Amino acid sequence: MTYTELIAQVADTLNRTDLDSAIPNFIALAESQTERQLRVRQMLATTTIAVDGELEALPTDFLETRSIVLNTTPVRALQFRTIDSMAMFKAANPQVGRPTEFTVLGNNFQFLPVPDGAYTATLTYYQSIPRLSNTVTTNWLLEKAYDIYLYGALINSAPYLKEDSRINTWATYYQGAIDALSVEDDRAQTASAGLKARARQF
Repeated sequence: MTYTELIAQVADTLNRTDLDSAIPNFIALAESQTERQLRVRQMLATTTIAVDGELEALPTDFLETRSIVLNTTPVRALQFRTIDSMAMFKAANPQVGRPTEFTVLGNNFQFLPVPDGAYTATLTYYQSIPRLSNTVTTNWLLEKAYDIYLYGALINSAPYLKEDSRINTWATYYQGAIDALSVEDDRAQTASAGLKARARQF
């Protein structure tokens, strides 16, 4: 399915021909709502980031951290702390050194101890869903689970059309599609880990 076909299907489901300017907004709202809830492997990305100061900017498409590994010899995984815990750690460890802890502070990563040099790290994180448009006509989510897009857009059409009675119906289908994709992702990751037969003990 393409963006144009999705718009047509939303219009067809609503049995309306006068929503050409509104449906793209319904779809955009669905994208924002979905990326706040969905966390599946297709959203994972890996990149190298600089760690040469206490604060480093988040990637522009950042949603959530999966892991940060400092590229030293040997490599070392950094420990996540809450903001409050990080503040207490900083007060107790004012010296500079090789970073061991991190948190997300506003639009930045915070690393402590404050780096004593220029390091790099491998960041694995959940990234935002690529936004559909007339120039970006498809993405992994539309190809994988177009029903999430369809029902998400329909949820957002209901207040616009003053059909609030339909919200629960569309929301049920939307949540079902979200849950189904999450379960599929869990199963795929379990299968990729491999299953080993165990000898029965008597």
